[in-house]
Amino acid sequence: MRALVDTGASQSLVDPRLVKQLELEEEEIGWIVGIQTAPIQVPLVTVRGAAIGRCPLKPFKAGIIDLTNLRIGVQLVLGINAFRGYRLQFNFAQGKLYLLS
Repeated sequence: MRALVDTGASQSLVDPRLVKQLELEEEEIGWIVGIQTAPIQVPLVTVRGAAIGRCPLKPFKAGIIDLTNLRIGVQLVLGINAFRGYRLQFNFAQGKLYLLS
């Protein structure tokens, strides 16, 4: 699975095709607010068992939304809510992300 880390996003997003593949169940309806867009209501799921490298992520909510319009081939956008319990450190020169507990 390809994911994008979006530290400017408070909420994570997941493509409906990945929801189906992982057999996630819609739990509730939530609001997603984008830059220069009106808030929209989307179904939410809880993503469990996700990890980055050897760092497991705690379960987090993600809004179901079609991500194909991004045109970068990602199935999951990890907002800051996915990194609860971690501090993020980016090394842009090396193209690396470090999760620090």
